[in-house]
Amino acid sequence: MHDEIAVAVRRGDLVLADGGVETRVMFDDTVPMDPVLGSASLLDTASGREALSDIFGGYVGDARSFGTPSVVGTPTFRASERWISTASGHEVGELNQRAVAFQQGVRDRSRADDQPVWIAGVLGPAGDAYQPEQAPDAAEARAYHRQQAQALATAGADFLYAATFCSVAESIGVAQAMAETGSTTVVSFVLGPDARVLDGTPLDVAIRR
Repeated sequence: MHDEIAVAVRRGDLVLADGGVETRVMFDDTVPMDPVLGSASLLDTASGREALSDIFGGYVGDARSFGTPSVVGTPTFRASERWISTASGHEVGELNQRAVAFQQGVRDRSRADDQPVWIAGVLGPAGDAYQPEQAPDAAEARAYHRQQAQALATAGADFLYAATFCSVAESIGVAQAMAETGSTTVVSFVLGPDARVLDGTPLDVAIRR
């Protein structure tokens, strides 16, 4: 699977990724969602799982109709220790593994035999994605994100995706934690109108670092 992803990237293939899932649930649906755990909490209820299945299945179906590979991300943006510790009845490893299994089910029900559907194991920042002053340094971030990265990789995510990071230091740490698993990894930054990462780092410098 990692080889398939690498080949697609090198060829410059068009790949459809999912969009703002939590935003769709908040504004387009009546399914209750925990304000701390976000979309991860939807895995706990039948109505939540149905909403997620409809949303992700729709993306896969759209990609299939155009003969395009697709990516579905696990609903685990806040399924790390800081956020889970405030929500009873959850554990980092179990919740992330359950999220990967859920997306494997979406893929099995929706995919076309000739179009790959890749599962991205999603990791979000330790703090607010738009407040770089809340971000840990690289060493702290590596230690913080290690447990979630390992859980997602072990559960069978096709690659690991650190989404909407606003601090280069934390991005370095999460990249190191993801690399420890041996998985293909992706990091995305939050940019301001000046095309800099929100911590002030120019994008080209952030990529090189």
